[in-house]
Amino acid sequence: MLATETFLAIFIFSFVPLAIKFTAANPFTIGFFRLLVASSLSFIFWRRKIHPGLFLQKESWRLILLGLVFFCHWITYFYSIKIAGPSVCVLGMSTYGIQLIFFGSVFLGYHVKRKNITALILVLLGITQLIPEWNFSNNFTQGIALALLSASFYACLPILHQKTNQYFDHDIRIFSQFFFGLTGFSFFATKTSWVLTNKDWYALIFLAVFGTFIAHTLWARVTSKLPTTTSGIIYYAITPSALILSHFLLGESLTTKQIIAAGLILSGALYNSLKTT
Repeated sequence: MLATETFLAIFIFSFVPLAIKFTAANPFTIGFFRLLVASSLSFIFWRRKIHPGLFLQKESWRLILLGLVFFCHWITYFYSIKIAGPSVCVLGMSTYGIQLIFFGSVFLGYHVKRKNITALILVLLGITQLIPEWNFSNNFTQGIALALLSASFYACLPILHQKTNQYFDHDIRIFSQFFFGLTGFSFFATKTSWVLTNKDWYALIFLAVFGTFIAHTLWARVTSKLPTTTSGIIYYAITPSALILSHFLLGESLTTKQIIAAGLILSGALYNSLKTT
């Protein structure tokens, strides 16, 4: 069952950056709509567990923190895709696994092995080759920087879920992640725009139902049960699949240098994976 949930989550996640780039909706509109739908669906399915008293408990700050970190992850992720495209974003996001391993060592006490250090070096070499120059006036550098920041926020989420697991069950944590993330986007409601075409709405519906409610619910369940080292490695499957989909569906392509850089980043993950199994 866990393997099936993992596969479905990764499969859906691979299409998410393409749908974000495909729709003309801006990042605030995408985030607000996705989380409004996801929060509503979560409440409908788990309404018997959700009541105001939950958020008045001593440890309820953990639920709020989940949502705020999720908001920070999403807004940087969306802007990275809009500015530089899905390929650049997924390459930056591919550092999530390595970041997760090191965050897990700090906050959850996981032991960092020599292989993790080697993998980190390969990833860092890939990033330095990926970026033509650290000039924030070009879209590529802006996009990769936002993706790296987004990956940092995203790497915090499994740790927060595991830290909160003893106080609140899975359904409450997922609802809170969506609801308090929505609260973050609500502060920027004036920046949303709803003048959209049918294709934009189709993309938003896919992102809300499949990319948010289903995929993130599955992934939170998976990362709550697996060590951060394992879930971090599994997440790397999104990178090559999203790159292939972006090439064939959106016509994006990478330069030879960027392909080499991507190979270095993915080699770090593969090295970790082979040594782990």
